[in-house]
Amino acid sequence: MTVSLVENPILFLFNFIGSLVCHQLPERTLWVGGHYLPVCARDTGAYLGLLLGYFLLPLRRKEASGPPNLWITSLMVTPMIVDAGTQWIGLRTSTNELRLITGLLFGIASAPLLVYLLSVVPSSKKVPILRNFLPKTAELDDKNKWLNQWALGIGSLIAISSFFTINSVVGSVNSLFYWSLSSLIIISVIWHIALLPLFLIILFLFGLKTETN
Repeated sequence: MTVSLVENPILFLFNFIGSLVCHQLPERTLWVGGHYLPVCARDTGAYLGLLLGYFLLPLRRKEASGPPNLWITSLMVTPMIVDAGTQWIGLRTSTNELRLITGLLFGIASAPLLVYLLSVVPSSKKVPILRNFLPKTAELDDKNKWLNQWALGIGSLIAISSFFTINSVVGSVNSLFYWSLSSLIIISVIWHIALLPLFLIILFLFGLKTETN
């Protein structure tokens, strides 16, 4: 996956950003459009899944206070944990197909839960655009689910269709597929690893300043 800065600056940048969050082992990374993607198959699924998960937000129940259906969320995130965990301790060896689909399920289920949990930060309600997507209150024991099982079921269908779409271009020599997937992956990595944590820190500090005043 070594590409020189002179040879292709953007490809070099994508691989560099990917190396900050992923081992980038070639045998565990998808080959698309003549290049390895910036992150491994599991991370490809997870980071793309996080972006796709935000598309479930229009299905939220705005007046509900309970979390997204935790049973369905658990069913979606557990396969990746089991797949990665059993491989890590040496019980079995996974496949790129399994890594990709479990990563997609994990990411799609995690994104709505992440947005829901943002409402726990009081100052988040003061952010103009963000507050339109947050529940008015977050009550984990409330049975009135912010995102019900049907919405998450649609998320599972999105994961499956995305899996077949991505898998269909693996091995392709069309560079458009590489740049399309890689750009989305890098956007997701930058947002979830760099910008979102920074955003949360700013919200936290803003909340402390408001309390002090």
